[in-house]
Amino acid sequence: MCRKPGVAPRAAALVLALAAACTRDPPLASRPPRPPHSLALRNVRVFDAPRGAVVQELRDVIVRDGRIVDIAPPGRMGKGFPEVDGRGGTLLPGLVDVHTHTGSSPRPPGQVTELPDVEDNLAAFLYAGVTTVLDLGSLTPAVFRERERVATGAHLGPRLYAAGPVFTAPGGHPAEVLRAWLPWYLRWYVVPRATREVATPDEARRAVAALAPEHPDVLKITIDAGALGDVPRLAPETIAAIIAAGHANGLRSIAHIGSSAEAIDALRGGIDALAHAPWREELTDEAVIMIVRAHVPVVVTLAGWDLAGTPRTRESDFLPIEREVARPDVVAALLAPPPPPDPATAAFLRAAAAAHDARRRNVARLQAANVPILAGSDACNPGNFPGAGLHLELAKLVEAGLTPGEALRAATWENARFLAGPTADFGEIAVGKRANLVLVAGDPTARIEELGRIEHVVLDGVDLVRRARR
Repeated sequence: MCRKPGVAPRAAALVLALAAACTRDPPLASRPPRPPHSLALRNVRVFDAPRGAVVQELRDVIVRDGRIVDIAPPGRMGKGFPEVDGRGGTLLPGLVDVHTHTGSSPRPPGQVTELPDVEDNLAAFLYAGVTTVLDLGSLTPAVFRERERVATGAHLGPRLYAAGPVFTAPGGHPAEVLRAWLPWYLRWYVVPRATREVATPDEARRAVAALAPEHPDVLKITIDAGALGDVPRLAPETIAAIIAAGHANGLRSIAHIGSSAEAIDALRGGIDALAHAPWREELTDEAVIMIVRAHVPVVVTLAGWDLAGTPRTRESDFLPIEREVARPDVVAALLAPPPPPDPATAAFLRAAAAAHDARRRNVARLQAANVPILAGSDACNPGNFPGAGLHLELAKLVEAGLTPGEALRAATWENARFLAGPTADFGEIAVGKRANLVLVAGDPTARIEELGRIEHVVLDGVDLVRRARR
């Protein structure tokens, strides 16, 4: 295809959006016609998110107008409400994912040929019981417009918090990956909308000031020199300038880091949270001490790096809930033998594989130091499906040493408090909280795999219709 630099951005975006709409499957999650926002969920065992444990006595949870109004012994309350019989299953708060990319695609690298279907991604989160997400890097201002559409009910999706573009050095991550993996007609459109490439503190301050009117929920900063150490990364003074400008606008910052040295640069700059824990190596003693002293939570994101370092080779390697939300052609593409990688990609894959055990030791060290561990999937990166990716991440956290209850506490109560503070109205089953709920068969605090046995997802009091792809 010949390059046509004169094509208007709006026209190109419209063509891509129409192409996506023409191939859209029936939604994975939808509202029923004229849904009530009140119901009684009966005979359930309630997950106590602050304690990370299931209350064994059966309860009825009563919802009126999208809020929890009572938690009572069976049969006492909610007469006349639509009813769901939980039959002894476990009722959890809606899951919260604090590291997503709702405008990205789980297709293999280099195989994204059109703008991803954001509405389909949002439906997949809901199907998997994820009712709140933090998007840490998507097209801007499109992600803020989508946030508004979801908030007003124009689009169905999880409650959406958004950072907007990723702040990085010129040619830094993820700009270098987007330029390498996307075809030209997406590259020229996506890179300037998904990133803010800043070289100096003054450029950083101007970029934050320009973004502030969109009211991002956080700022996302990338500090990652890559597997070979040859990817440009932000200088410490520029990191500090971004963070300070964010704080001046009432915004916290979260940093993608790949090494302990990069974590230390972020911490010295005043960062509010870390993502990836780091992904390339084991944390140094100095880094752990600084994380503890700064009271900074860490989103460890094990699954995404594991998927890069150890790709799946057969369909049975996918969790059942991944197969339920994934397009069959995407699964087939992920299982197909990939073409020989370029040197940079090969080095990245080797580094991701080599640090597998180090990442698990990082989780153990952070937990031992009482650092808050947050749950984030990093969906929708290659092989990492929206919604189902959080299930995979929780299984990886359990593999790394957390109990299932601790992992679920991270994905509910801890994540909610990170996003909305101690008065968060979600992430917990309690009177007055939003009725964002997930009913599963079995007890996921005994076996984290039980989390995938979802029977009902309730969003703001509405019992959603769920349709698996297969």
